[in-house]
Amino acid sequence: MAPISCKWTGYRQAVIHLAWFRNDKVRHLLFGMVELRPSEFPETASSEEQLFRAQNRGRLYLHYRRFALTVTDAIDWYKRAIRGDLSLPADPYTPTPGDGAKLLGGPFVDEPAWPHLVASNKLDFAPEWVQGSRAHFLYAKKELPRKIKDLIQEDKNRIKLKEWLLFDLVDAYYEYQGAMCLIGPNPLFRSIQKTHLEKPNTGSAETVAYKLVARQGQCLSGLRMEIVNECLRGRMTPVIHKFDNDAIAVLEFPEKINREGCAITHPDYGLLYWLEPTPIVRRVRIEAALQRRRKRVHVPASGQRPAYSYDVSEKEKERDMVVGKDRQNVDVGSRLVQAEYRRSRRQAAAEQHWFHDSPTDAAQYIRDKIGAACGSVLIADPYFAGRELLAFGHAIQWQGVQLRILTSTECLKGKGRVDENISAGKELQRVLKKTFKSYSTKPEIRVLGGKVPDLHDRFLVVDEKVWLSGNSLHTIGERAGMIVGLPDPEPVIGHLEDLWDSAKPLARWLAKPMTTRPK
Repeated sequence: MAPISCKWTGYRQAVIHLAWFRNDKVRHLLFGMVELRPSEFPETASSEEQLFRAQNRGRLYLHYRRFALTVTDAIDWYKRAIRGDLSLPADPYTPTPGDGAKLLGGPFVDEPAWPHLVASNKLDFAPEWVQGSRAHFLYAKKELPRKIKDLIQEDKNRIKLKEWLLFDLVDAYYEYQGAMCLIGPNPLFRSIQKTHLEKPNTGSAETVAYKLVARQGQCLSGLRMEIVNECLRGRMTPVIHKFDNDAIAVLEFPEKINREGCAITHPDYGLLYWLEPTPIVRRVRIEAALQRRRKRVHVPASGQRPAYSYDVSEKEKERDMVVGKDRQNVDVGSRLVQAEYRRSRRQAAAEQHWFHDSPTDAAQYIRDKIGAACGSVLIADPYFAGRELLAFGHAIQWQGVQLRILTSTECLKGKGRVDENISAGKELQRVLKKTFKSYSTKPEIRVLGGKVPDLHDRFLVVDEKVWLSGNSLHTIGERAGMIVGLPDPEPVIGHLEDLWDSAKPLARWLAKPMTTRPK
């Protein structure tokens, strides 16, 4: 491993991008990024500090500033942060009140261990031109304080942070809340250009010319490029080239490239560039269409639903055009790719099931999901009553699992399904008290009001997984329907929790049933 100082040669300046929250005189880190600027870049100056009032009451503010420092000063500041000594940088050229003030944040987990770096292609929070840079990350061990998390969730604060940072810190990239990173763009070359030669050299299936575009004043001598070719069923031996003074490498491949990966290393800098294998596009199909006419469709009123109109553009396919040539043996290749695609679809389909005229199988499927719960179960079904509580509520296997039921006034005002002489609501309470008497953790039941409940679909939430059922649990499997595991359950859980909060506990509902409201 080369001395750490070698890692930072080739950079002229560093810019620290910093966002923080302030409550009166107490400052807390929201996000920080040290951006090293290659030597060919002109120097830049620090920006003015920007602040935004986060709340109408109190002295709660969001702040953002760019600090322009020397590379040495910026790295020293970053290393102090790793040790837990976090403060606002002090700009020697543009001093600002508050420079050097203590900044709350951390402790951090460094990824990878400092002073090692990774060549990362997943810097979605950073400007486009730094993609593929060397990077180091400091992730906060603890989440931001709840008060700060709630504050930045507010629309105006979220929008302002996105305007400053150019990425969504609150939702899309929430893992960077309270985090920092160091980004070092490739100091030796700007990009790689390549050309597939039409006529490969004798003895090779494909010849490709690669050109490294060097940064101003930099030498490419010592760079080592390794190109891998992933065929349909495995990876071939890498083709390697060591650069001297020439920036162009002409490489010969014994087989047409299917998926190409690349790694470029330097004896002092280490790994400078890495690209995971990606497919080579050789053939593009272009479809052209003409818009013929635009029509307006009128939908009449029905009951309390108003009339409305919508527009449709009618199009006609004009022609198809194919550009480029596909690799040989395309039929075999397509067959192999299609086979892998079908296997992946079958794996994805493991969480979707079609039930028809099989209520026993469908009910057992639901009970198996409930039985696997380790922490909590939520059944949200507007037609869930006492019989369903017997059929599914007792499927929990682990002690301490919290079962919650969300049902509706529409269902519970009707007759009981086990005893028609009482209402479904009273029957549900009777089943709850009688059959769960010995349970240490008793189910919690809430009732949605309204003549027609706000909830239509049926959901099963087990820990952090969610399944959607087309049929209610009291008729599941009788008529044809699907049970589907949702690929992105978190937003759905949030909506269900909102409905849960708006519902009334069963005991209170029985004491005074919710007033129905027209829809």
